[in-house]
Order: sequence, then structure tokens, then C-alpha cells
Amino acid sequence: MEKPVRNKGTEMHDSQASLHDALESLGWPREVAFHLARSAHLVTFEKAATIFHAGEPADLLYVIVSGEVKLYYGDAEGERLLVAICRRGELLGSMDLELAASRESEATQLFTAEALSRCKLAIITKARAAAAVRDLAAPEILALVQRVNRDWARFCSRFLAFLMMDVRSRLAYAIAEVAETFGIADPRGKLIPLRLSHEDFGELVGASRPMVSKHLKELAKAGVFYKQNGRYILSSNDQPNATRAGNLRSLAAVPRTAQAGDTTTFHRKVPAARRVARRDHVAAAAV
Repeated sequence: MEKPVRNKGTEMHDSQASLHDALESLGWPREVAFHLARSAHLVTFEKAATIFHAGEPADLLYVIVSGEVKLYYGDAEGERLLVAICRRGELLGSMDLELAASRESEATQLFTAEALSRCKLAIITKARAAAAVRDLAAPEILALVQRVNRDWARFCSRFLAFLMMDVRSRLAYAIAEVAETFGIADPRGKLIPLRLSHEDFGELVGASRPMVSKHLKELAKAGVFYKQNGRYILSSNDQPNATRAGNLRSLAAVPRTAQAGDTTTFHRKVPAARRVARRDHVAAAAV
């Protein structure tokens, strides 16, 4: 049986509806979200395509309508850290709406965004978003600011927690975080639909690929998860072991004494992480 053909008008309507819902969840009032969605420009990016680079003018807002995107932070030496994997409905980067036109050119992208899968993004000019803010009532502006502040505070807290962990604990935390965000219920546990390589996990936890591979093998041997057809499945085995899937967060929450060969710490492996955490903390406090 042939699948029904969807015309471009229907796809556009569905995309705008998804964007409208996303903007509302980001704190925009319903009517304002509707008008912003109507004015947004929808762009499709293929897997591994760069959406924007760090240092580019931050005069646009990017909202994910479908697919997943990786956000990287890098330094002048070429080291980079995978700071987040963003999904549908999320804003890439910050929603720093500078209302003074004379200073708009000073704002730049802090991260580099790369498509993890084929994705569709809605692009809104900051000028239009800032104009929408001017028309909001005081309680609506407060709600929007509180949402931005909460997101940055959570972002900073994650990196501060990472600074207190060794590689194994950071890896356990990252696996639990990805499973909680993207996981799909499966008879064997939670299926992580994303195709993540050992290099991806290394960049996500600030460690070398060999070190990550070593700990992934140990966690797999302990029955925490296993890999099938390129995807990870987090085991639902509920045995009282701190390395089991249900206890990954508790394992990550308690800093451990590094094992032999596990001397890499987050702040030594990726010094840029400490700088971005401090910068982001200042940004969150200033909101």
C-alpha cells in the first residue's frame, strides 16, 4: 500500500505548529509565539552539516523543529567539548535578546552547532524577537527571563558537577542523561536511538577515546548496557549493584578515587570547560 503524499503546504503547517509549541514551551506567550512562528524561516540541514560556528554574529535564533543537533565549545588549541545534544523543541545556544541596536553587533555565538541527524531548524532574527519582547507585559517578560535563567543555571550546574567527577562517573552520568532525554522504552531496558561513537562520548565527558572505550567495556561487562546494531540499550536489570542502569546517577553523584590509569580529570583534560562554566555562570547571574 502506497503512503499518502504530503504536500509542501501541509508540511509547512505542521512545522509551524511544532515551532509554535516549542516557542510556548520556551516561555513565549501563545499569541507572540504564533506570530514568531509565522515569520520564521525553515531550513533543513543534512547530517554532519555545520549550522553555525563559534564567533559568528549571534543575530539569529535557531529552534529545532525536527532532528538532533550537537553543540561544541572549543579553544584556540583545537580542543573541543561536546556541551550538549539538543533535540526537537530546543533553542540552540542562548536567548540573549539585546534590545540596544547599537550593541547588537557585539553578540557572537559561544558554541559551534553541528547536525547529529538530518534536521529542520526554524530561524528567527533577534531583531524580530527583541521587538516582540518590547510589546510584552511585565509579568510575561519576567516569565521569559526566569525561563532563560533556569536553563543557564541548569547548564552551569551540570558542568560544575562534572568538575567533581572522575572519567567513569562522568561517563555514567552522561549515559543516564542521554537515556533519560532520548531513551525509548524497550523490553530490555531503554533504547538510545542516537548513533553515538566512542569519540562522541569522549567529547561529551572531556576524556580521550581510549579512556572512554575502556570504561564503556567495563560498564558493558557489568551488565549496565550493551550495544546492538550501532545503538546502546540501557539494561533494565534491577540487581542491587551501583553500576546497574537504575543506579547510574547515584554512581555519578559520588566522586571516586581514580583507579589505575584513570587519572584524567575534567579540568585538566579540557581546560576550556572551566572557562566556559565560569563565563556561563556570569551570564546566568546577569540575566
